[in-house]
Amino acid sequence: MQYINTTFAHGNGPYSRCAEWAIEVNNVRQERGLPRLPIVVPLVYPERQERILREEIAINISPDFLTLHPEEILFDKRQGELLAKLMFKQKYYSDNLRILSRDYQKIEEQTQKHLETIAQLETFDKRIIDIDLRDCAFQLGLNNRMQTGLPNQFYTAGGAGPFDELLERAIADNEIALDKEVMRNTLSIAQKMIANQKMIFSNYPGVFSYDDDRKLRDVEKLTPSFIHPPKPDTTPLPNKGIYLLMTGIDGIRESGMYDAVLELGMQIYAPGFSIKTLPDEIKDKAISLNPSQINNPNILAQYARAGWSSVWLSHLSNKGFLTLAYQKNDDPEMLFNERGIVKLELGAVIRDNPRAALEESIELAQHIEKFNEYLIQEYGTLDGIKYAAEKVVDYLK
Repeated sequence: MQYINTTFAHGNGPYSRCAEWAIEVNNVRQERGLPRLPIVVPLVYPERQERILREEIAINISPDFLTLHPEEILFDKRQGELLAKLMFKQKYYSDNLRILSRDYQKIEEQTQKHLETIAQLETFDKRIIDIDLRDCAFQLGLNNRMQTGLPNQFYTAGGAGPFDELLERAIADNEIALDKEVMRNTLSIAQKMIANQKMIFSNYPGVFSYDDDRKLRDVEKLTPSFIHPPKPDTTPLPNKGIYLLMTGIDGIRESGMYDAVLELGMQIYAPGFSIKTLPDEIKDKAISLNPSQINNPNILAQYARAGWSSVWLSHLSNKGFLTLAYQKNDDPEMLFNERGIVKLELGAVIRDNPRAALEESIELAQHIEKFNEYLIQEYGTLDGIKYAAEKVVDYLK
């Protein structure tokens, strides 16, 4: 039985978007009279990953998808255990690269050996399905951390840019004070991860959007934002306010961000997991709200780390975006992202005046609709996941 393999970087977003991409590929295949294929998902984060993925599929694909297709998503525990060893878990970026460069080759060999076996995989409801992992039809990877050696590989950067180019630029950038020797040691691994791709999907806007002179690779194609546009939310909210997606970022309290929001008479909204980390004097005033509800008229702006998934969520909802300035020891991607956010006027960066930055982000939101109109003219859609799914099926026909 042929199948689609998925592989991805650390965090909840990559495995969610990668699985959604595979589902959309199956949707396109079905529309064109082709059979749907099982989707193999490495189980990197047991229980948490299954719960979150179930929720994300219900919100972004269909509430009844898993009822209609109960055996389409198959969790591969062994592939997940191996991939988990390469996921970034350390506080500092350089430390994560050291572990990656030290352990990668051994984990790659074990992963490729596993992919030569007949494996027992699990559905969401724990049914066992036997799959010959040698029968992979193609692979979809989101910012891969593994070269599986499987045939017909497709890669999306998920906003982060090809990993090898990210390291090359970071090594050459004088504003980045991270250990450049560690980056050089990791570069050949990053190049290996992205080798032999049939297509590379980079995203616009994305990590290198600040550079008008960047040239695409021969197999590289741009897509719009690699998330499903958030649906409008009509939940009655008491006051206009700001959505705090992440509150545990170093420096947010010291930046005066909370004081600026309250001075402007705005409500603080946040997901439950973020509210738990708020200062006691703010926690009691915050209202819990799911990220899928950000497209609500009473949400004026979002505060988050400068990852493109968060920026996309804001600009596709016509909301302001606000983030802290790049901090040493953080992922170099965050510095490049910050440059792109400012250049494209998609958000504001808190430097020394949080209230001014917040007001600027809300003002910029008044013009984001024009940016989204440009994306529609350029790509015919705001949904980069569906756009890339079409291109994959076109390539394989």
